[in-house]
Amino acid sequence: MTAVAERISVPVGPRSIDHPYSMTTVTLKLSHQRQWAPHRHPEHELIWGNSGGMLTVVADGITWEVPPSAGLWLPAGALHAVKAGPGTEFFCTYFRPEAHEAPSGVPGLFGVSALLREVLLHMHRRNMPDEARSRAERVAFDMLQPLEVAAVEVPMPTDPRALFVAEALVANPADQRSLSEWALTAGGSVRTLTRVFAQGTGMTFAQWRIQVRVRAALTYLAAGVPVSVVSRRVGYETPSAFVAVFRRVTGRTPGSMMNKRSVAPESVPYLLHA
Repeated sequence: MTAVAERISVPVGPRSIDHPYSMTTVTLKLSHQRQWAPHRHPEHELIWGNSGGMLTVVADGITWEVPPSAGLWLPAGALHAVKAGPGTEFFCTYFRPEAHEAPSGVPGLFGVSALLREVLLHMHRRNMPDEARSRAERVAFDMLQPLEVAAVEVPMPTDPRALFVAEALVANPADQRSLSEWALTAGGSVRTLTRVFAQGTGMTFAQWRIQVRVRAALTYLAAGVPVSVVSRRVGYETPSAFVAVFRRVTGRTPGSMMNKRSVAPESVPYLLHA
């Protein structure tokens, strides 16, 4: 079993967003696993830039995996809990709600293009004149767009043994371990894990893992990641095997779901200083 995560209670209160700015970004680098208890912020929040480890957020009863290619939007006041694995590095950008009308009133995945990433990091790492900073904030907020990700239901089991397996697979859909292999790590027999998975999710373990992989694939595709790369990231040895499963679950091909738009980060200086 994995080590118990350090639990952190987050007080509800305003963040320090220096006047006259309307957004600020915080960097989090974790040396060990952490878990933030359910909490709310008075600001809108974008959790993005995940690299190096597992990052999951439970909001509105839905468990979201935050991949490197996207961010999770949380409108002001949204109740959410966060769990991050060791070695995870990510960013949280907070927005004053009185300065920025929420692009969505519910939690959801948003695209973090190369350009948006560069603008947010530029503001985070450099001192800027107020006028340039204000312009950069407008550019960044205007680029926030929800990903068009089809809904794929992935209910989470409640049994601690099954939940241990489920959280690991949400964090790494490409993990190929069988249920018998997971039983050695999670505790309990294969029969027990099979039973509690079915009771907790309404699916067999194999069916549930397919749902996890397809949901993760949809996020990557919506962010413009090529089908061949997505197939490997979610655990399929060949693109053809991935396409067959994806079509069976969604009724569409992966290519039809891919966002082919991209913006070059070298556009940043022009947008910020024009």
